[in-house]
Amino acid sequence: MRLPDAFQTKHPLRFREDGGYRILMMSDAHLKPGKEERTLRAMETLMDGVKPDLVLLNGDNVSAFSNAEAFDALLALLAAPMEERRIPWAHVFGNHDQTPEVPKAYQEAAYERYPWCVSKAGPDDLPGSGNYFLPILNEKDEPVFGVWGIDSQQDFKSQTVPLSYPGDLYWDVMMPSPIVSYSDYDLIRFEQVMWYWNTSVALEKLCGRKIPSLMMFHIPLIEFHGMLLNAHRTKLRGEYNERLSTSEINSGIFAAAFQRGDVRAIFAGHDHINTFDGVYCGIRMGFDGSIGYEGYGARDNDPGHDRERLRGGRIFDISQSDPWNIRTEMVFVKDYQ
Repeated sequence: MRLPDAFQTKHPLRFREDGGYRILMMSDAHLKPGKEERTLRAMETLMDGVKPDLVLLNGDNVSAFSNAEAFDALLALLAAPMEERRIPWAHVFGNHDQTPEVPKAYQEAAYERYPWCVSKAGPDDLPGSGNYFLPILNEKDEPVFGVWGIDSQQDFKSQTVPLSYPGDLYWDVMMPSPIVSYSDYDLIRFEQVMWYWNTSVALEKLCGRKIPSLMMFHIPLIEFHGMLLNAHRTKLRGEYNERLSTSEINSGIFAAAFQRGDVRAIFAGHDHINTFDGVYCGIRMGFDGSIGYEGYGARDNDPGHDRERLRGGRIFDISQSDPWNIRTEMVFVKDYQ
């Protein structure tokens, strides 16, 4: 099968000969100039320990850069663990990745120049950058599984595409009694939800069946809160250590995935010290935790003095013979040192 160009990747992603495929997700590296060594070492430790077939970086990848040259230097360091190991990798942006001096369009092009990076900017008419589908193929080049990358935007003050809203977002949305989060994060826009829906339908028509998939974006959804409030019913596992930082506006991406029925897992980063996941309406959802040493909850003086138990990433194991059944768990750096 010859897939349309929109679904081609510079390195075809294929199941191994044993029929398995392992994805390692790492979030919130927050790579900073002069303070990158420990985070890079942690990434390398996990990669060498779990031996992934694909690495996903789920936002807030680099930070504290003030110009393109500084960004390029940090990205070169961030890319090195995957490039040196010749492991395909992809990313989405988080709320800290874009700066006024270095917009996401510049950053995306820089990412895509790396030989083993399979990220894509996505359609030009979509808000944000990094909206794509990556097919995982069998030996006949047929998609068996897939990864959706979605740009979950930033916050109301730094919108990639400003909302055409005449009112005061902080007054009208951030009310004294918010739904979930007390946070001013932007939302996955309707155009992105519509793109997922239309692309999913097109894939089903092309392949004659729905393609089970994993969806990643940086900022969690309101539905994560419903899962948390019903921990027994949703079989919650992992740690809940901080209030969820979602958008206060429901984007509808969960409803679209629920209705289409192809997305079997939805995972976010963003909340550095939450590592829980559970099953809500048949979709496994949760957090990836964080890998970096420079984000909050990660420094040496963190209250509790045992942050190392949470520093890590999340693996997803997919079987070619049963791709609808995704096995996932957090993996921690301390267990591979």
